[in-house]
This record gives sequence, structure tokens and C-alpha cells, in this order.
Amino acid sequence: MPALQAEGVTTGYGSVPVVSNVSITAASGEVVVLVGPNGAGKSTFLKGCFGLLRHTTGRIRVGDHDVSGWPPHRIARRGMAYVPQVSNTFPSMSVLENLEIGGFASGQAVGSRIEEVLAIFPDLARSQKTKAGNLSGGQQNILGMARSLMLAPKVVLLDEPTAGLAPKYVGTVWEQVGRMAKAGTAVVVVEQNVELAMRHSDRVYVLVAGRVRLQGTPEEVRRHDLTAIFLGGADRTLQGEGTREPLWTI
Repeated sequence: MPALQAEGVTTGYGSVPVVSNVSITAASGEVVVLVGPNGAGKSTFLKGCFGLLRHTTGRIRVGDHDVSGWPPHRIARRGMAYVPQVSNTFPSMSVLENLEIGGFASGQAVGSRIEEVLAIFPDLARSQKTKAGNLSGGQQNILGMARSLMLAPKVVLLDEPTAGLAPKYVGTVWEQVGRMAKAGTAVVVVEQNVELAMRHSDRVYVLVAGRVRLQGTPEEVRRHDLTAIFLGGADRTLQGEGTREPLWTI
């Protein structure tokens, strides 16, 4: 049973669909990435999965539970966490307080869970008393990821966790994504840098104009002309014209 199974999801803002009939799966311990050009609907899809946007068609399952149409707080308690690109920490609170807030919904003592989470993110363990607002952008993103684990979710949705970061922090963030997966969590990441996505993922979904145009392992996806797919043209590798050099950083 996949940790996350989205089937035929159509969602958007108001009556206008941004993504149409999108289906993905993510297994426990797997890193799945969504890539595509700007405006493809990647972030919108994550919001639809987490109940922040209403989906007009499709089903969302977390483990063996159908959470379609549920509000975000109920979805979170069932085992899905969502980390937005911005406003993903409480800046006036310390690292430790952010983690405590993250575990509050469990209704249980969070001390032991904090120790487990800090073992996954050892850099945060050295900064427990630091206010989140005094952390670097990369460290704040990592804190947002750590806080998402406080409820021991089955799946975590990360919306562009490396956007705007200095290069030295990009690798650190992806290292932490790998740590989350090794701890048994399914991680679904929206990433603009396609090369990074390919390098650090187990499976890739390519979204263009709100639809999945291609999916597979990084090795399978690399065989296709992503430049042509991103620009809405034909994939020449499917037409017997050989493999063209793709522009991975679109």
C-alpha cells in the first residue's frame, strides 16, 4: 500500500482548474519529485493533496485511508504533512519551541519525539535555543521539514525547499530530504532545478500545463527530450530521432 496515492486529481483556484487528472504515488522511504516549467501546477497540486484547495475530481489516499475532501488539520492527523515554500516556521520562537508546536496536535508528550527528530537533523540539535528568525534561509527550511516530522507522518510534501537558497545550503537541504526518506517517510518534492531532482530522487513526474506528461525513474526520464516536453512540443526520443541533449535547469 503506497504511503500516498493521488488518483485523477483536478484542482485549482475557484472554478478554474490548474491541474487536471493528475495521478501520483509515493511509497514509504521513497523520494518522489515533481518537475516542470513555471506555471505547470506543481505547487497547486500539493495544496490540493493537503486540502488547502478543493479538488473537483479524484481521490487522495494516505496509506489505506481516503482523505478526499478533508480539511488540512484532519489530513495532518491521518499522516500527511505539508511544508510550504515560505512562512514555514514561527520566527519569534526557538527551534525547540517550533518542534513542540509541530507535535502539539498529537495530544501526547513530545519530548521523546523531539529527540528522534533531532537525531535526523543533527545541525538543529546544536541550535535548539536559537530563534527561527535568526536562522539562515536554508536552516529555516530544514526546521520546517523537521517540524513536519513531529507527528510521525507517512508522507511529507515539500514545496520548493531549495528556492532562493545559497548554493552551500542547497546540498544540505537535499541531504536532509534523504535522511527523512531513510527514516521511512515518503517525501514528495516540488523542485525547479531538474538536475538536482534527478540526482536525489527515486521517481520523477513531469508536469506541463497541469498534466503529467512523463513519469518514471530518473534514468528513464533522462532518455527523453525534456526541453521539448517543457516547451509543449513533441518528444523526439519517442519518434525514433535519438536522444537530444536536454536543458536540465529550465
